[in-house]
Amino acid sequence: MKSIKRIVFTGGPCSGKTTFTSRAQQVFGERGYRVIIDHESATDLISGGISPATLNMYDFQKYCIALQLKKEEICYKAAQEMSGDKALIFIDRGILDDLAYVGMDDFREIMKGFDMVPEELNDRYDMVVHLVTSAKGKEEAYNYATNSARYETVEQARVMDDQALEAWKDHPNRVIIGNETDFEVKMVNAVQSVLQYLGEGKPVERFNKYLIEVDDGVIQKMAKEANYATSHIVQHYLISVDDYERRIRRREKDGDILYSYSQAHYLSTNERIKTDQVLTERQYRDYFHEIDPKLNIIDKERHSMIYDNVFFKLDIFNFDRSKGILSFESSADGQEVKLPDYIRVIKDVTGDVNYKNYYLAKSQKY
Repeated sequence: MKSIKRIVFTGGPCSGKTTFTSRAQQVFGERGYRVIIDHESATDLISGGISPATLNMYDFQKYCIALQLKKEEICYKAAQEMSGDKALIFIDRGILDDLAYVGMDDFREIMKGFDMVPEELNDRYDMVVHLVTSAKGKEEAYNYATNSARYETVEQARVMDDQALEAWKDHPNRVIIGNETDFEVKMVNAVQSVLQYLGEGKPVERFNKYLIEVDDGVIQKMAKEANYATSHIVQHYLISVDDYERRIRRREKDGDILYSYSQAHYLSTNERIKTDQVLTERQYRDYFHEIDPKLNIIDKERHSMIYDNVFFKLDIFNFDRSKGILSFESSADGQEVKLPDYIRVIKDVTGDVNYKNYYLAKSQKY
């Protein structure tokens, strides 16, 4: 029987929801899930000319919920019809998020029109991931967001975050991802929380990278392991703007193509904010005129698998297909990760910047 999980991600402005969307599509897609993203209904309406300014807040939320219910129905039916035995529907703000804008009495009246009561909404979703706004504890990062139209002040963002926390307080499976760490770790923690819920992950201690020898035999043996998948990735680095490291990516897997944009801004020598955004093909091509001619194209195959309950990724770059970079996560429980006996390690490159994609685009060699 197919497993379909509906997971809400919520939180105040500038909390990392856009980046989480992009990461979820990649991470869970590589692990064999069919991933569906249900984008925020309020944004869909506002971008189409329907907003609280043209209606009133009560009627606007009524239309938001009507659209949300229909989208969730479509996403669930599509998940049932897709190939594969497991699917994840990530929902950018669930119906209970609308409660914050109208109050309980009006919200209950709106839900009555859909033959529903607020109390049943917690059972509608399997998990809720609350990403805390950077306006709480990471104020210096608040303006570095993927949404150029952001208008909320720091104070308003805090209030909206509190409202989301209150709305979902009774959900039996809610996790709160705060700002105690840097942004990259926050995103890792968010993804790990879902993996743990699915029974596929442990708290991560660090990421490990090895340069290894590669031949057809290695790939053939990997292909026999659990959850084996392969994808083709092409990355272009863009001309830096205001000290942002920027890139666009095209990722093809099983005939599906995903386009994305990433930018990294360094707050200090050791801390950066890396945000990701899913693109349409047209948006992806619009960036072509910004490609940095001094940096080479990153063109690589990614092979992923689960071996001995550890998820491994092997990137093989077109400039030298005799080697590859194998990466995996070691858990905080101190258990040693065992490599498959057919993996021949050349050297440990964990933490070596020369083996990051950006530097490989400069050198085109290991």
